[in-house]
Amino acid sequence: MNITINPKPLTGRVAVVSSKSLSHRYLIASGLAEGTSMIKNVLDSDDIDATKEALEALGVKFDGKKIFGYPRVLNRNEIDCRESGSTLRFMIPILCLQKESVTFKGSGRLPNRSLDVYFDIFKKKKIHFSKPEDKNLPLTVKGPLKAGLYQMRGDVSSQFLSGLLFALPLLKEDSVIEITTELESIGYVNLTLNVLRLFNIHIMKVDQYFYIKGGQKYHHQTATVEADYSQAAFWMVAGLIGKPIELRHLNPISYQGDHKIVDIIKSMVGKIEYSNLKRVYKVKPSETHGMTIDLSQIPDLGPILMVLASLSTNETTFINASRLRFKESDRLEAMYQTLLKFGVEVEIIKDTMKIKGRRTLKGNQSFDSYGDHRIAMAIAIAAIRADGPVTILNADVVKKSYPKFFKVYQNLGGDIYES
Repeated sequence: MNITINPKPLTGRVAVVSSKSLSHRYLIASGLAEGTSMIKNVLDSDDIDATKEALEALGVKFDGKKIFGYPRVLNRNEIDCRESGSTLRFMIPILCLQKESVTFKGSGRLPNRSLDVYFDIFKKKKIHFSKPEDKNLPLTVKGPLKAGLYQMRGDVSSQFLSGLLFALPLLKEDSVIEITTELESIGYVNLTLNVLRLFNIHIMKVDQYFYIKGGQKYHHQTATVEADYSQAAFWMVAGLIGKPIELRHLNPISYQGDHKIVDIIKSMVGKIEYSNLKRVYKVKPSETHGMTIDLSQIPDLGPILMVLASLSTNETTFINASRLRFKESDRLEAMYQTLLKFGVEVEIIKDTMKIKGRRTLKGNQSFDSYGDHRIAMAIAIAAIRADGPVTILNADVVKKSYPKFFKVYQNLGGDIYES
């Protein structure tokens, strides 16, 4: 599906979609818990469906908001993670608790996304695995996972660490995870620890060590998934470069790492404030100023912040952006090519991107979504300030995380149509 957008400011109120990161975590914890959990406001998306299907392979059942967990009896030996890196990396250690072999497969760029952290662990812990020579999926592993010391780098995806944090408490003996480099994406690790704590799993973090008591049990819970700052960021930028927008359902004291978007906007002199009375964020049109932004902890904010930078005064420098290369697309290269096409002066030097802002962007052309939901959404927001129609190719990739994105876009006054 291709979408064409006629440039027009967006304005109105958005009920922000629920957090994909928290939806994954609540579903997994509920599936590992004894009894029935009630989880409200779970995100409806392809990635979340992949996690549900992976849990169903362990006997977990879903009925609306109800999740019937605990059986952990393998009824299917093949897990299709689709394009979800979270599903793959979270579920590998959990399914390695079984003695039976399990094969993971995926589509898109997922077969080529790194699993080296797990491969190193498998070799050290003598867990059998097999995969093709030229890619990482399909991957067949055979447990059981064993307790003990796990050493891993911290400058890779936090999903590896979270996967182990889910699984190791279920072993009989104690374990320790040592992070051997500086830990990136700390916000996502904190999300995992908070969800585990809610489900009665306790892990002690001291410096670079995570101490995990064995023999723990997940307890069923009732919880509501809070709204997603990663997705809210697109509408926040739309309000800054267009007309006022209000955003509902966001937790102003959230542990989500992408909550950082609020501080960044304020540092760029953007007008954003939270109303405790109405419980909404209000974003108003602003002349934002360029600055230096470190993406090491917030890689998912990269594409939309680059759009904001392209419409801000002066130069914005993005540092520590290397992890953007290993997402659903090479997001650093994808945004470089996209912004060049929009007429923006942009430069990449290793893992640094420099952007000089301008008032308007070049329209009357088509843009590749690169098969990446966040690139497609970033282009759609940039189109607000284009000087002619913008067509997004393969725009339906947004279903990976935000199937109703373009419907919300229209509700805010966006002039779009399928082309």
